[in-house]
Amino acid sequence: MKKAVIFDVDGVIVFSEKAYQKRRAIFFEKNGLPVSQEVQEHFVGSNAFDMFEQLIPADIKKRKELLQAYQEFRRQYPINYQEMFNPDILSTLDGLVKNGIRLAVASSGPLENIYRILEVNQIKNYFELITSGEMFARSKPNPEIYQYTVSKLDLQPSDCLVIEDSAFGIEAARRANLSVAALKSQQFAIDQSQATYQIESTKQLLDLI
Repeated sequence: MKKAVIFDVDGVIVFSEKAYQKRRAIFFEKNGLPVSQEVQEHFVGSNAFDMFEQLIPADIKKRKELLQAYQEFRRQYPINYQEMFNPDILSTLDGLVKNGIRLAVASSGPLENIYRILEVNQIKNYFELITSGEMFARSKPNPEIYQYTVSKLDLQPSDCLVIEDSAFGIEAARRANLSVAALKSQQFAIDQSQATYQIESTKQLLDLI
């Protein structure tokens, strides 16, 4: 039996990626950055730093300026995370807790944003550890975020199950030698073939622990 479940946030706890994509599209247009829908979908599960590194690989100064501008733009473009809250999450968390499973979060998103999502949906207290990709030199698909989370829980990879939706997140977890349940995306066609399990609802985690 597993001892802990580690949750991604965007695409698992909240179905937020479409809203992020719309927000990015507005920013790209305002700043004269031609970005196709295909490239936009490639950024699912990524973070702002890695996104601009891929968009502007050569001009470090311009990349830094755009990243700062995007971070400010993001603050001025609030998202209603209650509207996109996964309706299966509360019963899933309750079921896991009743089974004595420890809970953690490991998300590529900014820590401030992770806290906002968990707090507005009143689930922050379920999680004993909250980890953000901004805490590391590289976020997903680098495995460090998961290696760190498992270490802080004082567990072994075999003790933990990760729930992810994005290809980047699944790759990060697998590279950290973790089992991964991939939640089928409601918004995109995502390659989840590297996951250990593929599930339609977070409630199915109760059958996998």
